[in-house]
Amino acid sequence: MVFSHDGLRDSLTRVAAPPFFYESLKREISLSERSESTITAVTFKLISEQAIHDYPLIAFTEIAGRALRLEDHIARMGTNNFVVLITGDNYVAEQVCARISSQWTLEGIPGIFLYYAWVSHEVGESALDLLNRLDGQTLKTSSF
Repeated sequence: MVFSHDGLRDSLTRVAAPPFFYESLKREISLSERSESTITAVTFKLISEQAIHDYPLIAFTEIAGRALRLEDHIARMGTNNFVVLITGDNYVAEQVCARISSQWTLEGIPGIFLYYAWVSHEVGESALDLLNRLDGQTLKTSSF
């Protein structure tokens, strides 16, 4: 499986590529600190005992796209890994994860499991520190 992008969009899923997402994340951090609002980063990982090919990745981005608001950002950060940046706190992140997980349970691919975790931005925290903290979170799965 080839993971490629043009700097703006992932070539397979058409969601944001990592370089574009990093710039969006930096901008959103600046905006949230000025407006004293909360932003939260959510990671989603598709995990299976078998190789995951193109269709499940496309299916996930379609499900996530329907569950997210226009102001939310989604990016493919690795082969089977996506990050979503939302405006809101842990409660909003939990609701987004529940919506996407329930839809994945109904429409997703059997044998491919969806795991997720989230962290809210802390004042003064850099984009890299936020993503590193997100990577260190224990992944959860839905109980649907």
